[in-house]
Amino acid sequence: MKKFFGIIGNPIKHSLSPVLHKYWFKKYNIDADYTIIEEADKNLPEIIKKIKRGVYSGINVTLPFKQKIINHIDQVVNDAELTGSVNTVYLNNDKTIIGENTDVYGLQAAYLKEIDSSLNKKALVIGAGGVSPSVVLSIKKSGIKNISITNRTSEKCIFLKKKFNFLNI
Repeated sequence: MKKFFGIIGNPIKHSLSPVLHKYWFKKYNIDADYTIIEEADKNLPEIIKKIKRGVYSGINVTLPFKQKIINHIDQVVNDAELTGSVNTVYLNNDKTIIGENTDVYGLQAAYLKEIDSSLNKKALVIGAGGVSPSVVLSIKKSGIKNISITNRTSEKCIFLKKKFNFLNI
């Protein structure tokens, strides 16, 4: 039976996620499709209902919904608990809507795996937008202890400092 996945955001029409996912579905002969879901905030509950009904097997989440979708899911797990940011939503075997964050692992696997944590490294995060909590946590998990953040507006940095008290602004 064909499965349907998608990416939700707004704006999202520019996303290359459907191209990427459809490539892998075809390469590995997976009977699935992946689409763009451009919605407004007010429609998040309906998207979650579609996952519960099986219309979507799961969705990826991008701006501006990475934090907003948390209010509509049943359980936040793993790194999503620490970052307060979700990029993957799915229905588990218990019919519970799960919010996960794979950004932290993805950043570590792609860029931070070779860091020698015995060295006194420093990191500067430029920008405090949607993925920044995942970036900060990924850097910390890679063994870098001295992490600073800067942003056009200080409010977002202060919000992150409340979540990650070790951050320097």
